[in-house]
Amino acid sequence: MRRILILQTGSCDPAVRGRFGDFPDWFARRLAPRASLTVHRPYETPLPPPARFDGVLVTGSPWSVVDPAAEASWMGEAAVWLLDVARLRPVLGICFGHQLLARALGAPVERHPQGREAGTVEVRLTEAGRRDPLFAGCPERLLVQETHEDHVPIVPRGATLLAENDFSPVQAYAVGPSIRCVQFHPEMDADRSRAYGETRRERYDAQCPGGWAAVMGSIRETPEASRVLDNWAKHYVGAP
Repeated sequence: MRRILILQTGSCDPAVRGRFGDFPDWFARRLAPRASLTVHRPYETPLPPPARFDGVLVTGSPWSVVDPAAEASWMGEAAVWLLDVARLRPVLGICFGHQLLARALGAPVERHPQGREAGTVEVRLTEAGRRDPLFAGCPERLLVQETHEDHVPIVPRGATLLAENDFSPVQAYAVGPSIRCVQFHPEMDADRSRAYGETRRERYDAQCPGGWAAVMGSIRETPEASRVLDNWAKHYVGAP
């Protein structure tokens, strides 16, 4: 069985965690049947040798890569480690992971000037995205779950844009054969998205266009987005 390292870069809200488990549990719903999973928290212990694994997945996080202390924290070390890993193994960055890798590759990461993107939104695949195995079987326009305040406004140099929307122009990108990153959350379903909203009413009212009611009213199931995890495991990690 293929071996996947889940690089857990933070934990979800305790109220959400009590109902659904923590971030690695959300990924395990899709990946555990097809691969052996190991969870590592780089903010607690040193990073492991990458040769032990067939792929590395980087989760979302409540922390921010635009925090002035980020480079001095575990984040800087993790970013360098991930670029080293990508020379040997496939890497999938999700939300915070998407931003951490973009910054490591020299792209800007910033607070979105229009606020937080949250709830269920539509993204569009580019021509390159329609060809990329990460989105095999996905329609050109697909619904995804989002919750992020930071974003990547332009792709890193040498990267290929795979998906976009009008709010956050870089929703997915590829770098070479090994790095794939998505701003949205393929591990999150409608129930988890609603649970996030239930704990963040004041935050969403302050940060999101239309506020909490607009976010909660947008939430739908997103089965096509969850296919991204299956595709990455199959086409990049080699897990059947």
